[in-house]
Amino acid sequence: MRALILGTVVGLVVADAARRRPGRRSGRRRGPTIRPGLRRGLAIASFGLAALLAPPAAPLLPLAWWTRRQVRAHRAQQARARSVRGALPDLVDLLVLASSAGLSLPVAHPLVAAHTPAPVGPALAIAHQAATLGRPRADALLAALVPLGERAHALAQVLVDHLRYGVPLLPGLERAGLELRLDRRRRAELEARRVPVRLLGPLVTCVLPAFALLTVVPLLAASLDALPT
Repeated sequence: MRALILGTVVGLVVADAARRRPGRRSGRRRGPTIRPGLRRGLAIASFGLAALLAPPAAPLLPLAWWTRRQVRAHRAQQARARSVRGALPDLVDLLVLASSAGLSLPVAHPLVAAHTPAPVGPALAIAHQAATLGRPRADALLAALVPLGERAHALAQVLVDHLRYGVPLLPGLERAGLELRLDRRRRAELEARRVPVRLLGPLVTCVLPAFALLTVVPLLAASLDALPT
């Protein structure tokens, strides 16, 4: 009975700590969410109940909560890095297209930002807004792109050199685009190599037991029925 109550409490803590994923920008209304204060209260109450019912297992709840938060933060960081790596080559292509069409960087900046996926596009939009308010565009681009990683920093340096020192923009963009596309291709090949390893789990837990149930078990049942009594 104590184990059942403890399992229920742990399930409530895990369900309470879960957060909804941010919805897409649409007209759908989001469901009700639990307030942070109520969430903390439920977590403290659950910890107190676990300490009363099973004192040895009580320290595991904060450890599980902290581990879950670290795993979620790591996954969010990886997802953000993947989004940046996927958006940067498209950004460079748009900049090359705008530069080839004769648009200067201050004119092409808002147009490119509106068609670049997140999180790069919103960062560029914030940089353009800061530039319209009087901040130097080079400083705004550096502040927006540097936090997105090394590749974004390298691209920001190309744009800054053009704005500050008059370096030709198109050759630098072509070099940066080539490097970014090669990097994205290497990442895709690496992910493709990981697919067989990831398939081992479903293979061992689902396919092999189903194969045994459909083939080996009927043969054993038929053999047992054929044995003389």
